Amino acid sequence: MILAQDISKSFGERLILADVNFRIDDKEKVGIVGKNGAGKSTLLKIIVGTVEPDEGSISGVRREDFGYAEQIPIFSARSLLDELLSIDGAQEFMAKKILYGLGFNDDDLKKNPNDFSGGESAKIALGKALITEPRILILDEPTNHLDIYAIDFLENFVRNYSGTVIAVTHDRHFLQTCVDKIIDIENHRAVVYNGNYDKFARLKRERLDAQLKAYEKQQEAIAKEEEYIRRNKAGVNSKQARGRQKKLDRLERIEKPPSQENVKINLVDASETANRVLTVDALNFKGIIKNFSVEILKGEKVGLIGPNGIGKSTLLKLIVGELRADDGTIKIGNRVKIGFLSQGHEELDENSTPIEELINTFGLTIERARSELARLEIFADLVEKPIGSLSGGEKTRVALSKLILTGANFLLLDEPTNHLDLPAREAIENALLEFEGTVLIVTHDRYLLDKVTDRVIEMLPTVEKPAPQKKSPSAGTTPAVDEIIPSKSKKVPRSTQKEAPDRLEAQILMAEMELKMIEHEINREVEPKKLSELAAAHQSKVVEIEQLYKRWEESV
Repeated sequence: MILAQDISKSFGERLILADVNFRIDDKEKVGIVGKNGAGKSTLLKIIVGTVEPDEGSISGVRREDFGYAEQIPIFSARSLLDELLSIDGAQEFMAKKILYGLGFNDDDLKKNPNDFSGGESAKIALGKALITEPRILILDEPTNHLDIYAIDFLENFVRNYSGTVIAVTHDRHFLQTCVDKIIDIENHRAVVYNGNYDKFARLKRERLDAQLKAYEKQQEAIAKEEEYIRRNKAGVNSKQARGRQKKLDRLERIEKPPSQENVKINLVDASETANRVLTVDALNFKGIIKNFSVEILKGEKVGLIGPNGIGKSTLLKLIVGELRADDGTIKIGNRVKIGFLSQGHEELDENSTPIEELINTFGLTIERARSELARLEIFADLVEKPIGSLSGGEKTRVALSKLILTGANFLLLDEPTNHLDLPAREAIENALLEFEGTVLIVTHDRYLLDKVTDRVIEMLPTVEKPAPQKKSPSAGTTPAVDEIIPSKSKKVPRSTQKEAPDRLEAQILMAEMELKMIEHEINREVEPKKLSELAAAHQSKVVEIEQLYKRWEESV
């Protein structure tokens, strides 16, 4: 059990947390949410003991109980696999399972862990935290840098984890499927809600509505008392007025709840376009994208998913002309005006301030530029800071401000909810739902996909196609790109898309790889109890593969 009592923390004159209280029982899965800058990561550091609170205490835990993915990891082993095996008690089977699940392949396992990118380094740090299987697993934005398949793996891992999990995250699908309690950091305090994300969102609305009604009722009563005291502080009723004043002075005032008005994003009304907004035919680019074709019609909202490095962002840059294809064609429909939000925010000048960016691009007045930025909560000193010094979420807000002002009727969005807090994500969703134009979204945000998109295109490494008769998929793969796209004549339900043959083939390959690792362990193991456990795992995996094959046969 973890017990937080009256935790307060300030940095200089800036108050971060005040009188925070909560309890986390053993084996609970807990999400910590709140706006950017609310103090979520600070609270995590107080829980694990790397930051001391100014007041209050954390009890029920020791430093060695925690497993925590470092924000700036340091690696010392010669290979990625050895880096995980350097952890006390780590087993090769579990190390490989975690690394495969996080998207690494056999070649990656042999590489020096210091040779990976920043995002991949974050995944390695996450893998090291998972393999220790600590009593309490601490995750800080764990789905950042993960593709949709690695997120699936992480969610399954967390759901089946035998210990306690505490995760700071804005990933609503993770909060919906993995946690049974949510701690909301709001106005420096913590409010605890039992349940998943949907229940949290409902209960929070109800709580704030009730608090606002109570506040308004009390304010009305206070106003009446003050009016009575003002009229009668002298005269025959002065004694009663003094008595009422004393009673008013002792009254415990209800705090006004924070405003429930979320960020509002208003995309301009989309102008008319040709029915075929985008046609891509047999597109090839430097071996990354191979023979890719797609058609998007007016008014469609399409999601684009696939493993990291498969070419999703590259495809968007080819569409807007930032890159030139080796061959194939890209046709943009008549009267189509494209607005592009890139993942790396390359459309922003890092040396300009947000206000300069809008003035220089659109010729706005200073007052209009400030107003546009304020709509996305870019206030005060932020508008005068160089864009290069802003956080990832603040850059996204500036880029969204520019996108809104373009008046585009075809939006290409590359990870638009990255680094954004829950209110900002909900604002983007609502804006896209109201937008009458066409949208193509690259995202790993499953909640966004489910809420906004009409259909989903999945880019996958091509798996060798089986013979016409329904046989098992081949285990061989080639590093090309395949597209799974619904029929052009009708929209396919998302449940059908999830059972696409190529996706199931990829799942079969992963399951067969895990089966081979179990068999390898069985051949090496001599301890009877461990052999019995491995035999049970082997049988379970065989059943899983049989079920996957059955689903695959039904899908082809």
